[in-house]
Amino acid sequence: MKTLIAAYAGVLRVPPGIICTIILLYMLCTDCWIIAVLYLVWYAFDWNTPSKAGRRSQWIRNWAIWRYFRDYFPIRRPGLCPVNRNTIDYLLSQNGTGNAVVIVVGGAAESLNCAPGKNCVTLKHRKGFVKLALRHGADLVPIYSFGENEVFKQVIFEEGSWCRWLQKKLQKYIGVAPCVFHGRGLFSSNSWGLVPYARPVTTVVGEPITIPKTDNPSQKEIDFYHSLYVQSLAKLFEKYKTKFGLSEAETLEIN
Repeated sequence: MKTLIAAYAGVLRVPPGIICTIILLYMLCTDCWIIAVLYLVWYAFDWNTPSKAGRRSQWIRNWAIWRYFRDYFPIRRPGLCPVNRNTIDYLLSQNGTGNAVVIVVGGAAESLNCAPGKNCVTLKHRKGFVKLALRHGADLVPIYSFGENEVFKQVIFEEGSWCRWLQKKLQKYIGVAPCVFHGRGLFSSNSWGLVPYARPVTTVVGEPITIPKTDNPSQKEIDFYHSLYVQSLAKLFEKYKTKFGLSEAETLEIN
């Protein structure tokens, strides 16, 4: 059951989305067009809900499938929402506690370097999150997940090759980096497939970096706190790397 849930959460949930889109377009050309139109009207009305962290349902959050997915690796992850300025501004401007935002700063570009045995993050020139933190006075907390690159095996194309060039071009225009990867099979761990390998993923959290609230932060301020974050992340990696299976010689590559 855990394997099936991991397969769905990892890659098998993509085809149903495509199939449903095709069905919706088909319905527009049939006598059921009114149903499709009503759905599209609701979709337009509901357009901004994801940018406001969606609609939480405790009933859905208690479904057993989330426990199966968590225990497969094991891993814990927060709720998901779009990563853009409007969403982050909304979340950080809410009153009360618990309004934390976890961002995968490297995004699609970082996925091109994800492979077993590699410890690489895309961070050197990613400073937008620091600017938002300064605008809201939100602390920056370094986080690193050991084992995350072990759940899939990927073909890494060399810089300068036409395959790498194509990946970057597609990433630029569609926002997704097309990676050549594989995991295990659905029914056997010894075969190839798209199910992620059952590898432990351990997330370590460093000490928060206190950030002053600045409505219009200067580039100098952004650079300063960005450098503090990079240093803190590197120290966090060094502190825990041997505890989670890496050798003392391993280093964190920051691009």
